[in-house]
Amino acid sequence: MELTYKDKGEFLRGFLILAKKDNDISVHERSMAMVVGKYFGFDDKFCEESIDNILENEYISGAPPIFSNSKIAQFFVDECTDIINQIDVVKENQRSWLQETLEKNGLKTTIKIDN
Repeated sequence: MELTYKDKGEFLRGFLILAKKDNDISVHERSMAMVVGKYFGFDDKFCEESIDNILENEYISGAPPIFSNSKIAQFFVDECTDIINQIDVVKENQRSWLQETLEKNGLKTTIKIDN
């Protein structure tokens, strides 16, 4: 599956928005955000600044990411669910935001979370 640069940016932004849903970025979430950023080819400094600013920057949209196709949206939701489950449990506000992400990307599937 080929992701556009915009898809990669939306993936990182989406993961950071998801991580900040509890108004905190844990050490584990920070670490995973760095992994996500590196995986998609973003510079370490850019990733660190993005993580550091996500809680305070009012100009970063909290809207669900819109991807170039529904397969990428499903991939995003599946991967984020797996990552969050490794760190902690997926909270209700995270689950509903991920569900909204699916819907905004034209998917009618329901999120399945094994907590």
